[in-house]
Amino acid sequence: MGGGRARGVAAVNIIHLLVVVALVQSVFLLGIVGLLLANRSRSARLRAERLAVERDVAEPVQRWLVGNGAATDVATMLAGLGAEQALEQAILIATSRAAPTQREEFSAAIRDAPWVREVLTLATSRRWWRRLDAARLLAIVGTPRERDLLRQLLADPHPAVQGVAAASLPHMADLDAVSFVLEGLPERSVVVKLYQFSMLKDTWWLTTPALLDRLTTQASPEHLETWISLAEAIGTAELLERVCALQDHPDALVRIGVARAMKRYFHPAAGDALKRLLQDDDWRVRALAARSIGLLGDTSSIARLASAMGDAHWWVRFRAALSLAQLGETGRSALREAREGRDRYASEMATMVSGLSPGSVVELSEA
Repeated sequence: MGGGRARGVAAVNIIHLLVVVALVQSVFLLGIVGLLLANRSRSARLRAERLAVERDVAEPVQRWLVGNGAATDVATMLAGLGAEQALEQAILIATSRAAPTQREEFSAAIRDAPWVREVLTLATSRRWWRRLDAARLLAIVGTPRERDLLRQLLADPHPAVQGVAAASLPHMADLDAVSFVLEGLPERSVVVKLYQFSMLKDTWWLTTPALLDRLTTQASPEHLETWISLAEAIGTAELLERVCALQDHPDALVRIGVARAMKRYFHPAAGDALKRLLQDDDWRVRALAARSIGLLGDTSSIARLASAMGDAHWWVRFRAALSLAQLGETGRSALREAREGRDRYASEMATMVSGLSPGSVVELSEA
């Protein structure tokens, strides 16, 4: 009898526990619904405020853009807004509404506004998104006098700030700033590195001499690998000549970069370097050398490519076959010979590539 009473008490306790759990879950669910509704209401309010601001700013901006007003009128309108709203409108005007010839006028008109100074002081904020705002604005109003601030933002610990700060390079950079970016490139994330590549290309007249000083055997392989890729992206003859001189570097990653970059160096030295790299001990170097020969259109290397069709690595044979297919009738003839030869692997590769359309050959060669 005592056992039945105990089981009854236990059942009641479980029911009470379940009721409490249900109440807690109900309160939690109601809280989530309330939060979603409040966020939706706030988003709608902010969107309405943003549209109202855009309408107010649109009139002086339009008058200025068509020549019936002045950039100072726009600056006056922005000065009446909060710093955050003024920043968003300034970025919209500078990046999508004003012509390149009008951006400097707009920048000069707003440069000394109190809200501009307020936003730029956020470069020292503990919050990365505030520092990001400073970097975004610096790309519009930055002058050589803010180069220390630019360097600070380029060295920011957050990748987003680093990337956006690089947008200031084309109109603020000097040789020291470019050198600072170059030294830090190998440690940057892929996205930041690509964006900084783009900005460094836009400042090629400063980047070129800085790179020429660095493309030497004294540099670390990690730095050389990155700098060679940048030199390839810029593609000037003097940079590619310096890259070509690194063809015998002891580090395979550097030689891989050289083999890749030579496809843009239309000089007899490039063909000689690629022939040499086609005999490299590292199969990755041989594969990229074969690829670059085809993209360079070097018909003097057809015999070397035909020999590479017997390489032990599939990827080297594939790249050699694709390049032969790109080198006209002589290259196609070498493919036919390989297809009919005794080397089974070379024959199979030649058969596969010979069946590709010209468009497919080009597409695969550039991949």
